[in-house]
Amino acid sequence: MRRSLFPVAGQRVAPSDVATRDPFTALQRELNRAFDDVWRDMGVPGTQLAETIGTPSVDVSEDDTNVNVKAELPGLSEEDVDVTFADGVLRIAGEKTQEKEDQDENRQFYVSERAYGRFERQIPIGREVDEDNIDAAFKNGVLTVTLPKKAKGDGARKISVKRAS
Repeated sequence: MRRSLFPVAGQRVAPSDVATRDPFTALQRELNRAFDDVWRDMGVPGTQLAETIGTPSVDVSEDDTNVNVKAELPGLSEEDVDVTFADGVLRIAGEKTQEKEDQDENRQFYVSERAYGRFERQIPIGREVDEDNIDAAFKNGVLTVTLPKKAKGDGARKISVKRAS
């Protein structure tokens, strides 16, 4: 059951394949499209009235030693992003704040499609991870998180079996 809900965990899946196989990603995409249509019909460009900027686009890949996550976070800096890992789930959260321009208060906007607000993305990793050596780097609006895999055999220990009396 878990494998069908999280297609990336334990399988190698092409990024374009994730959206078609992951029911949550497909549902999120359809809901976003529906809300965009509603706002557009009301004369509002994009999701301007939305409280959040949505979820950042991510790529999840793995090689022999690491699980790699790249998230697009345009317009943000490393101070705006909070990355945590707990119970096998990578959480990327933050906030994009609106820039204030005091010098031209009479400016009228005709189109404003840039979104502001809080966002959060939770990504189940599905692998044993060496939590002490997780690394995150931010460059040009792209967050790269490297999660080293635990070596096989870590966490398992031999238990001696004794004769019961």
